Amino acid sequence: MRGSKVAPLAYRLRMVAVGGGYPILKGGKLIGGIGISGGTYQQDQDAWVEALEKIGFQLPT
Repeated sequence: MRGSKVAPLAYRLRMVAVGGGYPILKGGKLIGGIGISGGTYQQDQDAWVEALEKIGFQLPT
């Protein structure tokens, strides 16, 4: 992690930087987040895309 943009996160208490978390934006504003993990990056991404589309969010293509 040394030299990366996320290196400062290693020193934050109660915070862990891992893949699988995605922000939910509406009108350019953060309104929530969704966390999915357990599969490959692509499987996790496919899952959150489908979940957000099922509840009515239109995602950019």
